[in-house]
Amino acid sequence: MGAEEAWQERSSPRGSPLRRQRARHDRSDRWANRSRLMLISGAALLVIATIVARFLPQGRTAGAVRPAVAMRPAVVAAAAIGFGEKLTPDKLKLVDVPAQTLPSGHFARIDSLVVDQGRTAIRPIAANELVIEAALVAGARRLSTAPLLTPGQRALAVQVDETAGLSGLVFPGDRVDVLMTRQPEEAMPYAEILAQNLRVLAVGNDMNVGREKPKLEKTVTLEVSPLQAQKLTLAMANGTISLALRQFSNEARVRLNTLQVSDLTDGTTTRLVRKPGSEPVVAAPARPAANQRPVPSVTVMRGGAASAAGILP
Repeated sequence: MGAEEAWQERSSPRGSPLRRQRARHDRSDRWANRSRLMLISGAALLVIATIVARFLPQGRTAGAVRPAVAMRPAVVAAAAIGFGEKLTPDKLKLVDVPAQTLPSGHFARIDSLVVDQGRTAIRPIAANELVIEAALVAGARRLSTAPLLTPGQRALAVQVDETAGLSGLVFPGDRVDVLMTRQPEEAMPYAEILAQNLRVLAVGNDMNVGREKPKLEKTVTLEVSPLQAQKLTLAMANGTISLALRQFSNEARVRLNTLQVSDLTDGTTTRLVRKPGSEPVVAAPARPAANQRPVPSVTVMRGGAASAAGILP
């Protein structure tokens, strides 16, 4: 083909659209190849970045953020230990416990619990529970209330019946208030609170704080101060003692006044109606002796009516 013919073919209106279409296809193929290459490269970079972010930084910060936890040996119960059971090596085991969680009074060696006369449990200890000093009594051949006492306190047995003893629902370890009811000859019956928030050491002869079933007993042993022991002993000789059960977390003291029969209402005025045919007996006032001073009295208003009441010395 000559130069003239080639020039005519390039300038021909029929050949020009074919070349342009072929050129557009070539450009489209090149852009498609580039797009696929960029997509593959981006996916590879994403996988590499994910691996680096998940493994390398975590491995570097693990040692700094999570320091090693200090562990200490501690004695725990290998099996359940009941109230009054003596500790033996087969009932104990040594385990590693985080040092920051160890309570005061724990033991780091088993032999310190079984040497000499050993230790006895004064409350149930569950399996795998830490053995602490507060749950044990040392060197006791027999269980007694004395090791349970707080230093400076006393143990006093209070006589109760089914009502005063809360139908047997008082258990060792509970907290109670003590009330006295008295009916003297010279005054109206009254009730007052004698002591608050006293710890129950034993019910009858049972000191087991893990007791589950109620039981009626005639005595309840309380932990009291020496002064409270005097007051309760005098109260038992002159009145009736009752117990009021408290919530474990309630240690607040309440200030109450002596309550008499006239204070039993909620403030509503009470009117007493005499039986038909009954007349009040009015005694003639006795003259005081020459050397006797008159008894002082006060005027009491009840429901709009005034009456005189003598003041006891």
